[in-house]
Amino acid sequence: MSRIEHYVLDTPTLLGMGGNKQVSALIHAAAASDDVRLWIPVLCLLEAERERAGTVAHAGVLLDVFHTVDDDYAMAATVAELCRDGVAFGVAAAVHVARPNLMLPEGALVATVEPAAYGGLEVGVMDLNR
Repeated sequence: MSRIEHYVLDTPTLLGMGGNKQVSALIHAAAASDDVRLWIPVLCLLEAERERAGTVAHAGVLLDVFHTVDDDYAMAATVAELCRDGVAFGVAAAVHVARPNLMLPEGALVATVEPAAYGGLEVGVMDLNR
């Protein structure tokens, strides 16, 4: 039995779609395998859209590969708490999804092109710059 790998894509990673080789490779790996799942917090998707119009439409073409995570009260509470400590909204949303929860009991890795943003936030990170 194979183990499914779970990755959360944050705002900077979503902005790297179509231009960053590592981001593209991860998306292609997920498309080609049932053992790789990519999760996108809706808040990250909206934040990316705010920075680059068309990001939501681009992600929409890949909905067979991406699993979106809707915002709920638990996410709002986590984001609010982390933002009080100076953490960006998208980073906070990715942290919330990556931490162990009912949907992902073992949690997930944040796949990011900005790994330094996650220092001290107690989530695993996959550096897409390597």
